[in-house]
Amino acid sequence: MARKRPDVMKTLADARPPELDPAHLAGSERARRDLITILASRPDAAESRRSARPFTWRWALPVAATAAAAGVLVATLPEGGSGPRDARGSRATAGPTTDGPRHTAESGRLALLNVAARVDRTADEGTYWQTTTRSSWIGVVSAAESTFAVVSAETSRWSFGVRPGTRSLWVSGIDATTEPRTARDTARWRAAGSPKDLTLPASGSGGKLGLRLEPGARKRPTVDRINSGDKIAALGARNVSYAELRKLPGDSAQLKKVLADLYEEDRGSEISGRTEWMWRQAAGLIGLPVRTEVRAAAYRVIADLPGIRSLGEVTDPLGRKGVGFALPATARPGYGTGRSELIVDPATGALLSEQEVLTKPDAKAAEAGLTAGTVVNYTATVESEWTDRQLKTPE
Repeated sequence: MARKRPDVMKTLADARPPELDPAHLAGSERARRDLITILASRPDAAESRRSARPFTWRWALPVAATAAAAGVLVATLPEGGSGPRDARGSRATAGPTTDGPRHTAESGRLALLNVAARVDRTADEGTYWQTTTRSSWIGVVSAAESTFAVVSAETSRWSFGVRPGTRSLWVSGIDATTEPRTARDTARWRAAGSPKDLTLPASGSGGKLGLRLEPGARKRPTVDRINSGDKIAALGARNVSYAELRKLPGDSAQLKKVLADLYEEDRGSEISGRTEWMWRQAAGLIGLPVRTEVRAAAYRVIADLPGIRSLGEVTDPLGRKGVGFALPATARPGYGTGRSELIVDPATGALLSEQEVLTKPDAKAAEAGLTAGTVVNYTATVESEWTDRQLKTPE
């Protein structure tokens, strides 16, 4: 009787050290723990490593978004909307509201490089690149000598058609609402005579914005075509095609130079400062139909920005666990001081949320009940994927 031959692959697998088990690597609980360990590193433990060298709109908008937003508040502001976990702009991160020991440039840089190495490498091309976002924005309003806060909320869907003859669409205002932020704000609004039409200062520009306040009402979605010929998105001051997006370099040094050149062209933008501009552009690229190498390079560009800080393990506005990164707090007209944050899934490199967090409210914001840690606006990515089917648009 012939002897059964040993299963060589099983023998090798049985001999494999536990730390090399694929189940313990990318996308696993171990991956999350590894990143949290990096984030919790003491500043003095990083001496042998290389040192790292205004509330604003989401910047990488489709080409037609700016024009479509001209007379609509929720499009002119950061994509308005809120998730069920944070519809009133409550604190959505677990990190400290002021810079502390974990807010080190070195730990932030290392953690972002770790994220870049884990960007999902699955198939990265199809007919449509589609994303769904849930967003929220808080405004501080004065009416009839009363100051209160309102919150606008909506879901948006983007579909970038990348094949000849396809259309790119933006469906905005899904489940859109605008209402007083809290019961206290509702009482103040009613005391002011329950005004429907409100005026808010335009952040940083000195202008005014009109707002229609109808508590409990849900606005009808709007469908806009967002391509102009072959141009499907905005990058800096330019409108770019899918072919141009696909040609962006996957090397972080080269991508940084591309963005730096675009910054020089876009000096007149409403986003003040090179660091904030680079942060916005790099973060915007992560959500566009670029190659996975470019997404990874974008994270590396962000990692090299001056002052980047890690927040450790945090929860995004939709209740999802991730790791957070922040720029230093700066003055935010109409709010006080605040900082820009990104929340990322450390296992896949997916960008969960971009948000603005108040670190110190000014007198008017404080009067409206905003406190340090309030998320005054966010855009959370619910889903991003390649597909061969166009969006089903609402009737």
